[in-house]
Amino acid sequence: MTRLRQLRFWLIAALLAASSLRCGGDNITQPPNASAMQLVAGNEQSGSVGQPLADPLVVLVTDNGGSPVPGVTVSWAAVGGGSVSDDRVKTASDGKALVRRTLGPQAGPQSTTATVSGLQGSPVTFAAMAVPAGQPDVTIVTQPPASAVDAEVFDPSKQPVVNVSDGAGAPMPGATVTASIASGSGTLEGTTTATTDASGVARFGDLGISGTGDHTILLTSGSSSATSSTIAISALPPQATTGSWGSVIPWDIVPLHMSLMPNGKIIAWGKYEANTTTMAMPRIWNPASSPIPAGSPMIQLDTMLFCSGHALMPDGRLMVSGGHKADNTGINRTNFFTQDGVWQPAVNMAHGRWYPTVTVLPNGRVLTMAGRDENGNVVTTPELWDGTKWTELTGAGAINIPYYPRNFVAPDGRIFYAGERVMSRWFNVSGSGSWSFGPSHIWPFNREYGSAVMYEAGKILYVGGGGDQGWTQNPDPVTTRSPGPTATAEKIDLTKASPSWEPAGSMSAPRRHLNSTILPDGTVLITGGTRGGTFVDINEADAVKTAELWNPKIGSTGQWTILASASKMRVYHSVSLLLPDGTVLHGASGNATVGGTRKVPDENNHEIFSPPYLFKGARPTITSAPASVTANGAVFSVATPNAAQITDVRWIRLGSVTHAFDAGQRANTLVFTATATGVDVVAPANPNLAPPGYYQLFILNRNGVPSVGKIVQVQ
Repeated sequence: MTRLRQLRFWLIAALLAASSLRCGGDNITQPPNASAMQLVAGNEQSGSVGQPLADPLVVLVTDNGGSPVPGVTVSWAAVGGGSVSDDRVKTASDGKALVRRTLGPQAGPQSTTATVSGLQGSPVTFAAMAVPAGQPDVTIVTQPPASAVDAEVFDPSKQPVVNVSDGAGAPMPGATVTASIASGSGTLEGTTTATTDASGVARFGDLGISGTGDHTILLTSGSSSATSSTIAISALPPQATTGSWGSVIPWDIVPLHMSLMPNGKIIAWGKYEANTTTMAMPRIWNPASSPIPAGSPMIQLDTMLFCSGHALMPDGRLMVSGGHKADNTGINRTNFFTQDGVWQPAVNMAHGRWYPTVTVLPNGRVLTMAGRDENGNVVTTPELWDGTKWTELTGAGAINIPYYPRNFVAPDGRIFYAGERVMSRWFNVSGSGSWSFGPSHIWPFNREYGSAVMYEAGKILYVGGGGDQGWTQNPDPVTTRSPGPTATAEKIDLTKASPSWEPAGSMSAPRRHLNSTILPDGTVLITGGTRGGTFVDINEADAVKTAELWNPKIGSTGQWTILASASKMRVYHSVSLLLPDGTVLHGASGNATVGGTRKVPDENNHEIFSPPYLFKGARPTITSAPASVTANGAVFSVATPNAAQITDVRWIRLGSVTHAFDAGQRANTLVFTATATGVDVVAPANPNLAPPGYYQLFILNRNGVPSVGKIVQVQ
């Protein structure tokens, strides 16, 4: 701007300012100590006609000593066209008042006045220059990726970034930029508009292209546009539909009891050391240090933990209830293991337990239920751990609950026994404990060695099971024993006033000794098992090696999808465990005999299954998350560069699995709000919905692609 133009600018600004002054006071009662007002920020800005200025206009009101005065009403007026965000604004605690200024439609100088009657320095005048919009100039600062897979959500670092400037080369804040396909037959997905910031920069957040081939993106603002570099979109690999199995990884034991610890390590044990009849010692394996668990350190102890019950405590330790005296007889030992595998023996239970289920309650106490005692008798009295001792819940009476009951904490705080018996039941831990009747299953037979998960708070899937007409741990009539396992599944919603079992479709094959695992995207993975009847069919032709996926969000019964097949037969004593990277460890099987004579093949190994979501492009990332969260509806922040892409936030309790049932795993879909730097997440309203302990937190994009899990303690 030449000196003459500058003088003209300030002359017109002064005249405009003077024309805006009003005679007399504004009849507003002001704080008596207000003395002076001065301009702080926002003067001498320029911007496009009809657009907001980049920075707010700020004044400061002080007293005689120069200290800020709050509560003073400042009157604002736009001169020369346009508007202010508010014509009267009170000073804040720092003595400052501010407004946003939108320029008028005519090019040239425009001003704004801030007035407080009687104050030194009033009125304060802000000058601005409105520049003709002219022809916008669109420049691509960050190009989209050179290649991507079909419908992939581009990584944040490869999302297009655009600069928009006006005819004078000045940044254009508030300009709309629209993205569309310039070439190629695909469809642009995601949010296809972005608005420039104060610097004239527009950033896209979740674009992707559906459709294979070469494509370019047209980025348009007003009548100007720019075309991106070419993006080669390739077809999704077959694994994006079927998933993929890794190689067979060896152990020194059959790891038929397995728990994921909060530090990412895995504690596992079996019945015998490999190829011996020597009691197996637990192993602690750190996948971060070695991909192969064979050779992992032993945890030396004097107790045989085979056929015990276990769950992760709220403090991150592993509790183990009972164990093995002989087949069908248990011991009354209580053992703990720290995250690093330090053995901590504790107070004995009143009853031996072989095949019990351990459940962490909303108040942090622990319930152990069922199993057989030192004399081989069915234990009908549950016990409650309060942190120092066990208490018998004698009010349970003589109700016979089979081995490893499929127990879950319901939204009302009671225990829901989902099966294996035909009739499900409720158990109330209050006082001395008490049972009440629940709804009966649709399938009229016992679902022994079927699997069950609480895939959402209060929502349970029960799948497969049955097929042993000689099952002795069955208090129901002989007519409830099926000659073969079932392929059917059932679901129940305990949040309803009168919950009942409902159809949940059917797998492609009947299964017994299967495992079910909740995945980050809300689906349930089914692995292993046999279609054969009797206690355990070891005919490999009857083994079901294909994995299957149940999606509860599709249709009234959910949708079943057949996935890739594992290489090993995994039947009785097999396990599946969700890992923080979103894969599933599927292993073990064996350490048992059929009819006391025929050996079930020992599988002292595991395979890793990578679900289809791991083949659909870039994964979101969690930069940081709190170490602990309270389940009381509190809001907590998760930092991620993928904030604009997140469609779901979920957490899943760390797993502790054996005998076709993961007693630890359960999940919550969490409410969230996107922010500039991440997501603000709302924790469940109470611990009935998320019992205390450690959970894997995942964020997901619209393709159901999850981040790596961040382990968070829920209190």
